[in-house]
Amino acid sequence: MIGLVLAAGAGRRLRPYTDTLPKALVPVGPEGAEDAVTVLDIALGNFAEVGLTEVGIIVGYRKEAVYERRAALEQKYGLKITLIDNDKAEEWNNAYSLWCGRDALKDGVILANGDTVHPVSVEKTLLAARGDGKKIILALDTVKSLADEEMKVVVGPEGGVR
Repeated sequence: MIGLVLAAGAGRRLRPYTDTLPKALVPVGPEGAEDAVTVLDIALGNFAEVGLTEVGIIVGYRKEAVYERRAALEQKYGLKITLIDNDKAEEWNNAYSLWCGRDALKDGVILANGDTVHPVSVEKTLLAARGDGKKIILALDTVKSLADEEMKVVVGPEGGVR
């Protein structure tokens, strides 16, 4: 099993922070702090904490910034990182980014969005839920209201996806 991070989007709503960086590399710590963590740091740290050793990152917008940091991120988190280019990041959405990383799916993946911060308990819960013939396990937020452009699923009364 590997970790897969969808990090190709432009993050237009985060401008001016994303004028020079992809949204996954925008610091989420105190403003101006040199050691502020990014969303990508959090995702990679979570993957490392649950024992994953390989991660694929789908990159697109300002991808050169991720390429420049790959070696440092590999060293910091003890992960082998493969960068996968989404050549249509400006035109297409997360579904196409997932398609770009489809070769990794055969090995089983834990998927993280490059613009979502969450605790490592999410990965731990997903890994604990494996088994019993379950092919796909999703972590869903059934409380938060989402904007029109955000990805959504329909949840059935028993908690599963319809």
